[in-house]
Amino acid sequence: MELILTHSNTDFDALASQMAATRLYPGALAVLNPQLNENVREFVALYREELPFVRLNDLPREPVTRLILVDTATVPRLALLGDAPIPTIIIDHHPPERELAPHEKIIHADTGATTTILVRRLMEHHLPLTSVEATLLLLGIYEDTGNLSLPGTRAIDAACAAWLLERGARIEAVGEFLRRPLSAVQEQVLHQLEQTMRLEEISGWTVLLAWARVDGPVPELSSLAHRLRDLYTPAVIALAIATGDTGTQLILRASADTLDAGALASRFGGGGHRYAAAAYVRGIDAATLLARVEAAARDMMQPALTAADIMTRPVHTAPIDATVAQAEELLLRYGHGALPVVNHDGVVQGLISRRDLDRALRHGLRDAPLARYLWHGPTLLPPDAPLATVRSALAADNGDRTGRLLVVDDQKRLLGIITRSDLLRAWTTGQDIGKSDHKLVGETLERFLNRDLLDILRRAGAIAQQRGAALYIVGGAVRDMILGRTPDDLDLVVEGDAIGLAESLAAELGGTVRSHTAFGTATLTLERTHGQPLTLDFVMARTEFYERPSALPDVEAASLRHDLHRRDFTINTLAICLNPARYGWLYDFYGGQRDLTRKLIRVLHNLSFIDDPTRILRAARLAARLGFAIEPRTRALISDALEQGVLGRATAQRIMHELRLILAEEHPEPALALLDDLGVLPALHPNLRWTAALADWFAAARQASFPNISLPDLYLALLVYPLTGDERTAFAARYHLPARETRLLADLTLVQERVEALRAKTGESDQQIADSVIDQALHGISVLALRAAQIAELPPAPQYIQRYLDHLRGVRLAIDGTFLESLGLRPGPRFGELLAELRAAHLDGIATTPEEQEAWIRRAAAAQREK
Repeated sequence: MELILTHSNTDFDALASQMAATRLYPGALAVLNPQLNENVREFVALYREELPFVRLNDLPREPVTRLILVDTATVPRLALLGDAPIPTIIIDHHPPERELAPHEKIIHADTGATTTILVRRLMEHHLPLTSVEATLLLLGIYEDTGNLSLPGTRAIDAACAAWLLERGARIEAVGEFLRRPLSAVQEQVLHQLEQTMRLEEISGWTVLLAWARVDGPVPELSSLAHRLRDLYTPAVIALAIATGDTGTQLILRASADTLDAGALASRFGGGGHRYAAAAYVRGIDAATLLARVEAAARDMMQPALTAADIMTRPVHTAPIDATVAQAEELLLRYGHGALPVVNHDGVVQGLISRRDLDRALRHGLRDAPLARYLWHGPTLLPPDAPLATVRSALAADNGDRTGRLLVVDDQKRLLGIITRSDLLRAWTTGQDIGKSDHKLVGETLERFLNRDLLDILRRAGAIAQQRGAALYIVGGAVRDMILGRTPDDLDLVVEGDAIGLAESLAAELGGTVRSHTAFGTATLTLERTHGQPLTLDFVMARTEFYERPSALPDVEAASLRHDLHRRDFTINTLAICLNPARYGWLYDFYGGQRDLTRKLIRVLHNLSFIDDPTRILRAARLAARLGFAIEPRTRALISDALEQGVLGRATAQRIMHELRLILAEEHPEPALALLDDLGVLPALHPNLRWTAALADWFAAARQASFPNISLPDLYLALLVYPLTGDERTAFAARYHLPARETRLLADLTLVQERVEALRAKTGESDQQIADSVIDQALHGISVLALRAAQIAELPPAPQYIQRYLDHLRGVRLAIDGTFLESLGLRPGPRFGELLAELRAAHLDGIATTPEEQEAWIRRAAAAQREK
């Protein structure tokens, strides 16, 4: 027989999961646990006849062939199970906390309740439910999600609840069985808890700690945690309740980003998930257990966000000695609604709003001192002010002035600014961080970065934190690690003083620093005992201003968010913090993770390709490399930018740099095909196209694997091979190609003409062309141009080229110009002609030995003198 089992102290999620499992596993028996929570016991007593449960004593005397565990991964101790392994299916919304045995398999999903996992399957199979069954399932979801209000609640929980209501679930049952008044015994225990309760601040969070004792029958205790949460709104609740002389019940509740309650409970032999967990500890009194739980919580709790964590920095400010007109110009430049005003030491003097400036301008006060119209009342906060204080301060402002808080040091020097947008981002980022496990991101860093490098980066993060800065890995490296790819290099961004951070790290590790103060960048070089020196580039977080389309931008120090916003595509805007307090936090302000999941290349803003046209080529390169698609709006923006001729306004060197990066890809063909589809290749040159023939040529180039030939250079030669000589000359001039590449394009024209001449001679006679003719045609042309022609030209040209390269090009004569001078000939053009004629005679077998070559040249010299 097959049994459906769950944990003791069965709650509604566990009972509902058992019931749902009976519908999905026909024939399996749901065993009613003798230890039920009080509200569950009452529900079962009322609806026992309509529910498919059997009591343990009523089970048939048959061997157990399979176990189905719901809302737990622990097999109850039952005599009928014996000691031999039994095939087991575990269904749980808690991730497994142990290695599964070979006879076990798990069905797990990130949902607020185990019931949701099973209801989703009921929906998929369109299985009918009675009203009582639907109500029980609804109670299971509502109880474990706190009526769809706990942080672990997911959209699927709400969707399943809606589906159950459509099938007759009674919503009023939630009030009857979940929101019920406390019993007399529960009231007594709650009173004890409030008498012993302490509210402690741990890592910036409010933690409620309380203990109590129950000498008689133990009531349902989890509702007491909910009641205390409603009364005192702590971030974490830890209750220790002694039950008689047998042990102590531990109840844990945690809000998002504070503490993993399940991990804490597991230290005491219990379990659960990150938001709710419990343990039963024997042989220890409640007060002692609570003290141990507090110590463990202090070790495990995540630091709360502070004003320094969420503030925008550096801050655009106005100097105290500015005029009204100068302040207005600053507001227009940065697009802000208000600016802090500081003196020469950075000390806050007040704040000026656009509204006040507009009023002053309307009165003709452009040249009036700004100091005259300051608002001196903005709220000032220290950098360590917790998030709760920030929220309260913004709420107290109530929009009456500017909705801005200024973060200052103890001398009132400005450190940062907080707006409602910053607070909203902190809340959103907290949600995203809650979904992306910090530990998992940290493990990802360890997987893709070697231990020495990671140790250096962690030390750099610690120094950054000490200096009041923040260090992040950003951009393509984060993107690649999330995609399971080893990054080529690291892009390190510093919110704060990048040069100072690099110098501090160099002083500690014994490195050297090259810095560029104007750009806020520093390159740290660390010598290593073995291998090449390690080089790390630290770049100040910055924002950019484009004075005109396609111009290089002006840069200014900015926040991480502003720095990421200047990047090209959403998938390149992800950042991982290296500061100890936020190590492994993944920041995603612009939907980069979403687009990675959807495999989309999406631009950040509508003028992105106008600001930097080379992003068009980069979009194609990334899309091809990653197997992504360019999302429709981004394609439309590319089309619009091309119609405006932006590639013609971009610098030729930057266009060619991006084209060379495409040609350096392992397989450039998809990117080039995409560029042609987008209309980019014709924009680079009117007759530049991607064809099936070119695709074949590129594949042939890789397969040939010519020695001493750079594949990207060969790809470039093949890409322009279909152009005419004049078109290639114009291409080289337009893109300011270096001398080497200009020579290559000229050689392509030359080899095409020479090959055509050889082909014409083949058509005139059936005889094989002499080696001297081949040599004369191809001599002096670069090997790269010859290899391109060998791939692109039709037979017999490839055979001629191969023969020249294998047998003719390396031929060296025994005679040179010095010997000609010894015969009394004067140097001049005739020298070259004689040596070329001798080379042809040698290749045709007429003068093969040094003696024959000397005799041949003497006869030629004698004939020359006779003339």
